[in-house]
Amino acid sequence: MESYLEEARFSRAETFNILDLWKIYSPRLPVLAKIACDILAVPATTVALEAAFSVSGHIIDESRTCLLPDAVEALVVADDWIESIPKKSGVTKAQLLQTVEEERE
Repeated sequence: MESYLEEARFSRAETFNILDLWKIYSPRLPVLAKIACDILAVPATTVALEAAFSVSGHIIDESRTCLLPDAVEALVVADDWIESIPKKSGVTKAQLLQTVEEERE
């Protein structure tokens, strides 16, 4: 931490990119870089291109057409999060959803 604090400061006039900064610092400050990586981690999700633009097999009904973009994004991210739970953990989707429902009540 002391090594990091002794580094020269960036002037506000310079273009500043925190991710580029930590690419530079990571070899010199590996532990602090790992902490920064955890803090700066940005959740991301991917959708197969064909699935994103294909309507085959999808039924548009009243409940699907009234979702706001933020709600759709939340559903996609939640599904990715659920899918990311390791299979060997023994937790099923049904158990996870039941836990979430119980916590909401």
